[in-house]
Amino acid sequence: MTIAVATVLSAREWEPGLVTHARSHATIRVVVRAFQPQDIERHIDDVDVIVVGGEVSWVTPAALASWRSRGVGIVGVVPDGDRPAHQLLVLGGVDEVVPESTDVAALVQAIRFAAPHAIRTTSERRGSVVGVIGARGAPGCTEVAISYAMAHSSDRATVLVDADLEAPSIAVRLGLRPRPDLSDAANHIRSEGVIDGTHIHVSHGLEVIVGSHRTDNITLAPRLVGEVLRYLPTRWDLGVVDLGASASALGHLESVDEAILVVDASALGIVRAARLVEQWIGPAPALVLNRVTPATRAQSIEAARTWTGLEPAVVVADRPRVRRAACSASAPERRFSRAVARLG
Repeated sequence: MTIAVATVLSAREWEPGLVTHARSHATIRVVVRAFQPQDIERHIDDVDVIVVGGEVSWVTPAALASWRSRGVGIVGVVPDGDRPAHQLLVLGGVDEVVPESTDVAALVQAIRFAAPHAIRTTSERRGSVVGVIGARGAPGCTEVAISYAMAHSSDRATVLVDADLEAPSIAVRLGLRPRPDLSDAANHIRSEGVIDGTHIHVSHGLEVIVGSHRTDNITLAPRLVGEVLRYLPTRWDLGVVDLGASASALGHLESVDEAILVVDASALGIVRAARLVEQWIGPAPALVLNRVTPATRAQSIEAARTWTGLEPAVVVADRPRVRRAACSASAPERRFSRAVARLG
């Protein structure tokens, strides 16, 4: 099937290169080369995928989200190393992000992946997915995710996944190798429909898919991460996903069955969590109030309750042993683990 493509006109080499390729190959057909937003709007019903450069001023996250809501796939192309342009595309929820140095064959492959008819369906679900998320400021999502996964791995087939796109730290925390990583697993789902054993690490008896630490890896779009999350319950009884506090973390809540919100028990941490709750779009979270000091326990609990509207499910004390364990490749500190295990 030929994919109908709209390109947003760009002085960059990728755009004319893609048009030239389309003229000599039957896999894609360029139906419009848009100079202004209205050029896209006039042809939106005839387009499968829009390919856009991140440097185009009128391409905003709102415009990208609008196109996505109408069932159109979007591929973003960014200048190598242009993180602001990449972030703009991620905020808009594009399906794929590729650097402009990508050759035309790889760009066409990204277009094929982003086309609505190319989305794979997964097998019947056997398990559930728990997402661990927090506001920015390192509230302790990684330690909570590791503890929760380890607590349940003895009686259920469990996998721990680092889906924090901005600061993936599970590999460093557990002393695992950086590859294979989440990007490798996502690409294998796209090409083969499965995650096999070659993409999985093992730590303390727990299966782990580590996050991507590659500085040149800007192709791990939120859509790909979402496909990994939807795949997890087809293979494991329980998937525990560290979503971190990246810009796209909230969007992944639609792919989880349960959510854990980790809140640092400081004034700043609680205020940031309250703002996050205002934007919440997923299942009602269980609140973990972390790093609570004995002297301020009552005040911290009341502040979290007042500002987030949630009753803390678990209150974790601030202990030196917890911090020491979090800086090593060992399992989480025992009392910390026991507290988090109560969530399940």
